[in-house]
Amino acid sequence: MAMADTSDEFDGLDAFFEAGQAEAPALSDALLARIVADAAAVQAAALQAAKPAPVARRRPGLWHTLSAAIGGRGAVAGLLSATLAGLWLGFSPPAQLAPLTRSISQSVLGDTTTLDGLDLIPAIDTVLTEG
Repeated sequence: MAMADTSDEFDGLDAFFEAGQAEAPALSDALLARIVADAAAVQAAALQAAKPAPVARRRPGLWHTLSAAIGGRGAVAGLLSATLAGLWLGFSPPAQLAPLTRSISQSVLGDTTTLDGLDLIPAIDTVLTEG
């Protein structure tokens, strides 16, 4: 069994190929003019499609304006991380923080005042009745 077919069964086509190569086809001037006009139209459409459409300028949004007023993305990231750290320490404070706050509050408010009797968020009735 042969891997390639080496028979000369297509030798009869060589005469047709040689006849086609001997005489170049003649194109009329009208056909060439239509081809050139069509090519120019396609190029113009491609250039028009390649131009970017004008973009309408939008006003910056609220978050962008606030971020720029604070100092940019870095400042917003710093404030966010400080806020999260404060929430974390507020909800689950370390054990060493309680004696420190007790000693600071006693030095500021006096020796007789303890944190147990201190109302950090008083009700509105307390404020109105004292005045």
